[in-house]
Amino acid sequence: MARATSEAVPAGRYVSQLRNLRGRTLPNLSPGWGFVLELAKWNDHSKSLQCVATTSTILGIQSPWYVERVELKLEAGEVHVHLEHENVEWQCSECGNKCALYDHQPERQWRHLDTCQYRTILHARPPRSNCSEHGPRQVRLEWAEPGSRFTMLMQAMAIEWLKHASQKAVGKQLRLSWDEIHGIMERAVSRGLKRRQAEPVARLGIDEKSTRRGQRYLTLVNDLDRSRVLYVSEDREQRSLDGFWATLTPEQLNSIQAVALDMWDAYLNSLRAHLPDADSKIVFDKFHIAQHLGEAVDEVRRKENKDLYRIGDKQLKETRFKWLKNPKNMTEKQKNSFGPLR
Repeated sequence: MARATSEAVPAGRYVSQLRNLRGRTLPNLSPGWGFVLELAKWNDHSKSLQCVATTSTILGIQSPWYVERVELKLEAGEVHVHLEHENVEWQCSECGNKCALYDHQPERQWRHLDTCQYRTILHARPPRSNCSEHGPRQVRLEWAEPGSRFTMLMQAMAIEWLKHASQKAVGKQLRLSWDEIHGIMERAVSRGLKRRQAEPVARLGIDEKSTRRGQRYLTLVNDLDRSRVLYVSEDREQRSLDGFWATLTPEQLNSIQAVALDMWDAYLNSLRAHLPDADSKIVFDKFHIAQHLGEAVDEVRRKENKDLYRIGDKQLKETRFKWLKNPKNMTEKQKNSFGPLR
């Protein structure tokens, strides 16, 4: 039986993982893990052992775990890596104390990064520790988080792709279902929220975003100083924003200096109901101020145009965009024609 240990593989950069483990150069390998495919035609036992050991190194498997064997299933287009462990004590997942082995759970599988075009699947029987205080507890596995059917490296790559494409597109490229991709994303969000600290949030931005061609709205709250989303809620009603304030500590609430938003009454009502001295902290964004000013100017123009039209004066007809255009952007001809109207 062959086994190998190595330094842990840092998550995030996949090409460097195959060629470099914290500065350690690996043997020259054919692209992607082509050496695993060669296992199918290798009869030399020493070469098979070398392949298993190298697989363990690339996976970043650490003692007490090791690669017991590698199987290539050509028809299914899959590489199966079977893991085993040494006879050691295990840490209790509750208290961290070293405990004897209690038993193993049934064999589980985890989808890993592909080997060339071949799906790569890890196999292992998760051990359970026999804690004197908490009883039998499943041991934390170094390559996957509890409840996940994907290795952490596989999840890291999916999250990296999700920054640039939709769930449907990423799922198609990785040969995963929409539900699997959505589950990976939800777990990533949950991990990020657990790491978030109660930092001061001096400047907030509140806005709605339309989806499904304007048939559905979401309320978003952003930390403008750190360029990150703090809160997302269904719809754009007052209750949509009310839930955000409960996520803040009293210290965070008092640290708010300014809130940029449009003039939507539902958001203003929520702000005034939960934020101390809200009116002195409200900042209306310039886009909506300009929009309201433009609407007011056009309303006056239409009223005066009706009054002048009754007496036969048509000079305001079809002049809407002249009133709304920034004078700095007018040509000389436009300025000359607009001057008498003012």
